[in-house]
Amino acid sequence: MRLRVEGIQEPPQLLDSVHGGNHEVERWKLAVRHGNTLTPMPLVSVLLAVHDDSRFLGEAVQSVLRQTVDDLELIVVDDASTDATSALLSAVEDPRLVVLTNDEQAGLASSLNRGLAQAGGRYVARLDADDVALRDRLERQLERLGRRDQPAIVGSAVLDVNAAGRPGTLHRNPSGATGIRWLALFGSPFFHPTVLVDRKRVDRAQLRYDPSYLESEDYELWARLLSALAGANLAEPLVLKRVHPGQASLRRGALQASFQRQVAMREIDRIAPGLTADEAELAWGLGSGREITPAAADAYLGLLEAFERHHGVDAEVRGAAARTLLAAGRPRKALGLGLSQPARLALRGADRRLRAHQARQRATSWLKTLNKPRDAIRVAVVSPEPTPYRSPLFDRVASRPEVDLTVIYAAETVADRTWSVEPEHRAEFLRGRRFPGLYGLLRHDYPITPGIGRALARLSPDVVVISGWSTFASQAAIAWSRGHGIPYVLLVESHDLGPRARWRRAVKGAVVPRLVRKAANVLVVGNAARESVVARGARPADVRIFANTVDVDAWGKRAGWLHANRDELRARGGFAPEHVVVLSVARLVPEKGLHTLIRAAATTGDQRIRVVVAGGGPGSQQLTELARELGVPLTLLGDLTQEALAEEYARADVFALLSLNETWGVVVNEAAASGLPLLLSDRVGAAHDLVRDGANGFVIPAEDVRAAAAALEQLASDTELRHTAGARSRDLVRDWGYEPSVENFVSAVREATSR
Repeated sequence: MRLRVEGIQEPPQLLDSVHGGNHEVERWKLAVRHGNTLTPMPLVSVLLAVHDDSRFLGEAVQSVLRQTVDDLELIVVDDASTDATSALLSAVEDPRLVVLTNDEQAGLASSLNRGLAQAGGRYVARLDADDVALRDRLERQLERLGRRDQPAIVGSAVLDVNAAGRPGTLHRNPSGATGIRWLALFGSPFFHPTVLVDRKRVDRAQLRYDPSYLESEDYELWARLLSALAGANLAEPLVLKRVHPGQASLRRGALQASFQRQVAMREIDRIAPGLTADEAELAWGLGSGREITPAAADAYLGLLEAFERHHGVDAEVRGAAARTLLAAGRPRKALGLGLSQPARLALRGADRRLRAHQARQRATSWLKTLNKPRDAIRVAVVSPEPTPYRSPLFDRVASRPEVDLTVIYAAETVADRTWSVEPEHRAEFLRGRRFPGLYGLLRHDYPITPGIGRALARLSPDVVVISGWSTFASQAAIAWSRGHGIPYVLLVESHDLGPRARWRRAVKGAVVPRLVRKAANVLVVGNAARESVVARGARPADVRIFANTVDVDAWGKRAGWLHANRDELRARGGFAPEHVVVLSVARLVPEKGLHTLIRAAATTGDQRIRVVVAGGGPGSQQLTELARELGVPLTLLGDLTQEALAEEYARADVFALLSLNETWGVVVNEAAASGLPLLLSDRVGAAHDLVRDGANGFVIPAEDVRAAAAALEQLASDTELRHTAGARSRDLVRDWGYEPSVENFVSAVREATSR
C-alpha cells in the first residue's frame, strides 16, 4: 500500500554512507525515526506536484514506478485538486508512493518545498504531472553524477509529445558545466522536469524554491546553486515533455518571461558589473532570443568577454554564442569566435536529427508499455517442440497474472519422441519440414518453419523468448526480433563440455557471441550452459536459471511411498536383496555412453551388479550382445510411462548416465528426487549442479571405463555410502523445482521489456 501524509514530516537522519553500484555512485542510508524504530529511506526521492491534472498523471506516476532504478520514493504533492487526482492516486498500490495533500492551493514552489521537506533520498529528482520519464532516466543520471567531474545537478534533453502521445520536437540544453553557466545568464539551463540533484553536495537550506518568483522558481534556484556548484545535461532526451493547451507555460508565458528577466539581470550583473543597465538588457534580449537589434551584438560580446574572464574560453559556449549571432544576422561576428564554429554547427545538426529519430522510437515504445496493464507483458516463446520437462514450466508461467504467454512450437515433435504432452498454456504449432541428412551434420533436427515471422507479427509481443540459436525457428525469431526492435531473451541449453568439430567451434565462436550480446537477457538450464554464454559475452548478472527439471516435490513424495514397498518391488522385478541395481534412463544410441557403463560393470568383477536401462532406440541388439560377451546381467525395459519409471527408480541402488554429450539430463533430476546416488560423465550438464563428487555420487570422464568401474565398485561395496549419498541427492535437487525457474523467467522478461 502507498503512504498518505497530511502533515509535513521532519527531515530524515543521516546514518552513514557507503559506496555501491556498477558506476561507483556514492550511496547513503537514511532513516526516519518513528518512536524507537528507524525506517530505511530510498536512494532517490522523485518530487511531483499536481493541481487538477489527472488526465496525464497516471502515465507520469507509472513512468517513475517502472524505472530501472527501483530504490526510490515518489512524493506526489496534491495541491488541493478538485478533479480525479485523489482517486487516481488512491488506486496506486505501490509502497514507494507517498501522497501529501494541501488543504488549500499553495502553488508549485510551495508544494515542491513541502515535498523536499518530506524527501529522504540522497538524490532528489523532479517530474511534472503531465510529463513522462523514460525507463532508464534515473539510471542514466545517476551514472552521470558518478563521473569524475561530479556535477551536483544533472538534467537531460526533452522530447515533446502531444496530448495523444505523438512525439514531436527534440530540445537540448548545453551539456557541460561552463555551457550551462552561460545559458543561466539568459534563462533556465535545465528543463525542470528532468533535473536530478545530489543533496549531499547541496546545502539543505539552499535546496528550496523561492515562491516569490512564481513561474521562474526553478530558474532562480538553478542560477543560485550554479554560482558555486557544477551542472551537466545529458544529450539524450530522458523525459517526454507534454505539449497541450492547458499547461502553465503556455497559459502564463508573459508572467514567466517577467520573472525570468529578473533572475537574468541579477546573474548578468554578478558576472559583468561593467555593463550598463541598457547593455545588460540588450545582451539578455539577444541571448534569450526575445529582442534582436543591431546594437545588441556588441553588448552580447561584451558579456561573453566578461564571462570568459571568470570561467575561461569554452568551445560549447563559443558555439552557442556563434549560433546566436548567426540568428541575429551577424555572421562576421560569429566567425570572429572561431573558424570552426560553422562546421560544428553542421555536425550538431546531423547529430540532433539522429538523436531525435532514435528518441521518437523509444518514446513510442515506452508510451505503449505504460498504457498497458502493468501485469500483462506479452511474451512469445519460440521453442522446437513441447516436452514433459519444459511444458509444465510454461504452464506455470502462463498462470502468472503479469505475463500474457504464447508458445510457438516449430512442430508437435522434431525427433519422433514417444512422449505425449498436452500444454495448458496458449500454444501455436507450425508445420516444420525436416530435411534428411541435416541431423548428422548439426547433431539435432532442423525443421524449416517459414511461418515464424507471421506468427510473431500476429502476436505483437513485448519480448520474445527464443530457445537456442541453431535451429531455423530460433534464427528466424532472432532476425524478426532485431528487425522489429523487439527485445529477445535467449534460452540456452548447450555447453562446451564435450569435443566439437573444428568447423562447429569456428561457427559458434563467430556467430554466437553477437547473438548473446544482443540479447536483453539469457536463460540457461544450468551452470555449464551459464559458463558457455558468459564466455561468449553475456553479462553474468543477466544470466538466470530456467531449469530442465521435474516437479521435484511430487517426485519426492511418490518416491517416499514407493520406497516403503521397495522390497516387494525389487522381488517383483527379479532382484535379490544382495543385488546392486544400476539404472540408466536413456535412448539406446551410442552418444548415451551405455557401452561404457556395461564395460565398467564387467571391469568391477562384482557379480552382484545388475544393469537396467529404460529407454528405446536402435542400439538394443548391440548392447545385448556386448553385455552377453562380457557376462554382465542386462535388462532393457524399453520406453516406460512415468509411473512405471518411478518404480524403476525405487528398485535401483545407483543411477548412472555416462553420455558423451548431454545438454542437461532431466532423468538426473528424477533420480535425485528419488533418493539415488548419481554416477555421471563430465559431459552431462546436470553433473555440474546436482553432483557433489564423493558426497552424493561421482563425476567421471566420459568414456573412461576404469574411472566408471572404480566409482561403481565403491558404491556397490558400501551400503551406507549409497544411503547417505541418496539423501544428499534429495537435498540438492530441492532447489531445482519449478518455482525458482518461473520466477527467473518472469524477472528476465520484465527486465527485457524495460531495456
